[in-house]
Amino acid sequence: MTVISVVLGQVFHQLDELLPASSVPLDDLLAVALLLYFGVNTLRDAATADFRAAEEKEEADEVVTSLSSSGAAAATATLVASTFSLVFAAEWGDKSFLATIALAAASDPAGVIFGAVTGHGLATGIAVAGGSLLSRYISERTAQYIGGSLFLVFAAATIFDILTGAHGG
Repeated sequence: MTVISVVLGQVFHQLDELLPASSVPLDDLLAVALLLYFGVNTLRDAATADFRAAEEKEEADEVVTSLSSSGAAAATATLVASTFSLVFAAEWGDKSFLATIALAAASDPAGVIFGAVTGHGLATGIAVAGGSLLSRYISERTAQYIGGSLFLVFAAATIFDILTGAHGG
């Protein structure tokens, strides 16, 4: 998914290169707009995070209960297939997918791939290994406030790069 995002970002970057010469880096400005949008929306979502988390936990418990009633091997295969499908579908078009496209349009693709894969891997590892433990200390609301703030920091960094001429164009 990360590589697909970076490829799409590079397509946008190349489209920007095909447009008549301009001192305005359209791909970087698109990246800023998306990062600002995601930052503001994530901060807004933080207000209802606790309610949505309880709702999602209830749905997940129902799925786990229905899977555990079948045989062990079949349940494992079903769990792996459904997890893959759910994650793939959830990632397609989500904030991290679109943010990766935006970053790849404005930055070095190798760096974006490395950063995105590392970030996704770390986030998935935390979610799988420590989600339950972490949720005792940090609420989903707090995590969303941190995430939204990071989107805004990345937008500010991209604006800084544009203004200083350090953008990837």
